[in-house]
Amino acid sequence: MQATVEITSNRKPAQLEMIGGKSPRQRIWEAIRATKGEFVSGDVAKQANVDIATFLTYAKCLTAGDYVEPLNLTAPTGQRTYKLIKNTGIEAPRLDRQGNPVKRGLGVECMWRTLRMCRELDVALLHQHVSIAGVDIKVSTVKSYISLLRKAGYLKTLVKSTPNRMEKFCLKPNMNTGPQAPQIQHIKTVYDPNLNKVMYCEDPQEAL
Repeated sequence: MQATVEITSNRKPAQLEMIGGKSPRQRIWEAIRATKGEFVSGDVAKQANVDIATFLTYAKCLTAGDYVEPLNLTAPTGQRTYKLIKNTGIEAPRLDRQGNPVKRGLGVECMWRTLRMCRELDVALLHQHVSIAGVDIKVSTVKSYISLLRKAGYLKTLVKSTPNRMEKFCLKPNMNTGPQAPQIQHIKTVYDPNLNKVMYCEDPQEAL
């Protein structure tokens, strides 16, 4: 089954959650992996630079997905002990509260990955690549993402559009900033987690 994705979100802008280009959940996961076994909630929260409520929310997701096992949930929130039972690598598991994989954002990730790999694309071809990868994404979503990446300076036009031909473009070599996809926020900003920087904002005051 294909995953339907959108690039809009009601979450707090990513640049307000990130530290060093890493989300709170990514920092929590890295702190958990560094323990290589049992860990205490308060210690991981401190290491990840998050509050205990943020840690506990993600810990519930990880528990539901059988990534960690709680050992003493009756202890005070900052003293609860957990055990890492499934280490899937450096990328933090993207899970909902039921422990199921979160599919939101897959389209953006796939578009960015395709842009990094292909030397020449148009909107139709980019949409085709994402669809072949098993992600159901609207052409309008592709157009929106490409439009904002262009405004943010990521893309180079190879062939201009005409009434009978779509514009062809590629990712500028110096803008291949890393594996994490630049994110489009609901306030129409382009945030690049690889650089931990807002690359474009329609209203500069919104990025503050």
